[in-house]
Amino acid sequence: MAVRKRGSILVIVCALLLAVGIGPRAADPARALPGPSAERAATTIPYAGRLTDRAGQPVADGAYDISFTLYGTESGGQALWSEVQRRVPVSKGEFLTALGSVAPIPATAFDGQTSWLAVGVRGPGEVGFTTLAPRQLVSAAAPAAPTTSAACPHDHVGEVWWANIPWSNAALRITNVSNGPSVLAWNMGNGNALRGQATGTGLGLYAESEDGAGAVGRSTNGRGVEGYSTNGPGVYANSTNGDSIRVDGAGGNGVYIGSSGDHGVHVASAGWSGVSVWSASGAGMWVHSAGQDGILVDTAGWDGVHVTGPVGGVYYGAGTKAAEDFAVLNTGEVRSKVGFSAPANDFAITMPVAGDRSVYEAGDVLVVSTSGSGLAARAAVAYSPAAIGVYSAAPAFVGGRSVTGNDEASGVQVAVLGIVPCKVSAENGPIRPGDLLVTSATPGHAMRGDRQSALPGTILGKALESLETGTGVIQILVTLQ
Repeated sequence: MAVRKRGSILVIVCALLLAVGIGPRAADPARALPGPSAERAATTIPYAGRLTDRAGQPVADGAYDISFTLYGTESGGQALWSEVQRRVPVSKGEFLTALGSVAPIPATAFDGQTSWLAVGVRGPGEVGFTTLAPRQLVSAAAPAAPTTSAACPHDHVGEVWWANIPWSNAALRITNVSNGPSVLAWNMGNGNALRGQATGTGLGLYAESEDGAGAVGRSTNGRGVEGYSTNGPGVYANSTNGDSIRVDGAGGNGVYIGSSGDHGVHVASAGWSGVSVWSASGAGMWVHSAGQDGILVDTAGWDGVHVTGPVGGVYYGAGTKAAEDFAVLNTGEVRSKVGFSAPANDFAITMPVAGDRSVYEAGDVLVVSTSGSGLAARAAVAYSPAAIGVYSAAPAFVGGRSVTGNDEASGVQVAVLGIVPCKVSAENGPIRPGDLLVTSATPGHAMRGDRQSALPGTILGKALESLETGTGVIQILVTLQ
């Protein structure tokens, strides 16, 4: 069987104490065994191991038979104890078992002597055991009491620690009552100083702090913190009261996002805003630049800015979408509360009106008022040379509007060019498409103009629809002549 194994043992004095098995390389220094004890014969020893092939890859998952034998010598010699554990579960090459669970370990195996543990493995479908070399050295030279020295006398390179610890506890707990780091990981090569990995639904690395930073990443030239994930978030941050992520840049970029093959930033939301920027008193988003563009959007082959949505694309306003300040909709419509609205067919100028603003209606034919400078009034004279346009309810473009929109209270939008609904009268005969239109004696209405009487300056436009009798509203092309 082409496998090799790395593992070791952690002997537990009390049979009721749960602990982790530690798995070092075979060349690691000796592990201490407990002193003589009457309870030791009933003690099981947690043992963790890892099975790999000759290329260093984990063996296939399955149930393996594993033999364990204690010797008093590194090679040869007589066995002090032995057992075979059948169908030990192995997942991703790793297994956890307890020595002595099949054959009790005799007390004489630990009485003040150095021992070596030999391990053999038999895979599914195999007949014989493959003995893994070399034997692992264990020692009875344990310290009499816990040491307070800060230096650990052991070399833990290659160890694998196993535990079954609930969230309320920890497999490894390090407490530091001073202001230094509890754990300092340093990598002199090109690898990770600290790496966290979770194969289940838990977190690969979890950091929590009472007042300071739960985790701090710092780098001189590389990445202070790097998050990588195959399926989930590379970095996930959650905060109850403070910032989930806070980035301060003293000299460089606070946040730098680069991508070689996909989105630099991808924001998605199933039910609410993908990005929400809110401020109670200041700017929701503030972009400032002393010498360059505050925001620069540049693309060689795609949209500089592309915004989509089931109802609207870009929307800014304080009310409903019937009264927004500015909107670009995915229907192609663009609206501004103080400038334009498309699709529409006319160009208008906002003008103050003479008299009561409330008597004016959309479609009214308007003339220059004689009651004041710069005022518009409803036409009431046939063939008036003062005709200036038609009151438009929803022009495409509006000139003369103030940014506050206060001029709506005293003025109307006068269409001077384009297609608008217009009040007309058949008092000078039926109106047909293509007829010239002039002002009529009916206030606010246009009528068909006789060609011999429609002098320059009196022509309001051309009819696009018909009116046989009476009065009504038809579409006209405003072309003042």
